[in-house]
Amino acid sequence: MRALLSLILLVWYPLNFAAELLKTLPSIGMRGPVAALELILHGLVAATCVAAGWSLRQSAAAGPALARIALIAVAITAVQSLYWSRLPGQTKPGDELPLALLAIAHSTAWLIYLHRSSRVRSSAPLSR
Repeated sequence: MRALLSLILLVWYPLNFAAELLKTLPSIGMRGPVAALELILHGLVAATCVAAGWSLRQSAAAGPALARIALIAVAITAVQSLYWSRLPGQTKPGDELPLALLAIAHSTAWLIYLHRSSRVRSSAPLSR
């Protein structure tokens, strides 16, 4: 399971940010400085995810704590993107609440895993 979380943090979230960046850059000028700031914050969250995923992969002592920070940041930015975004989105009206709940549930499930897993707490190396 730790390998899956590491992969999600290392690949999935940065790819989501890259897609958001490609979709937003052509129109960032007309969206204004708030959109640029939002994009920068999403980039920082993606960078935190990469650091957390790499730390988990390398069994660093700070890996679980960094992963917790990354998962909380991901949930916050997911909800923020659904309700208060200047960036382009393709969410149908009425889908915001189910998608927000799904994002929160996803992060919560991984946070529970990090809390309960003795293997993660002991920083046992991943089999390579």
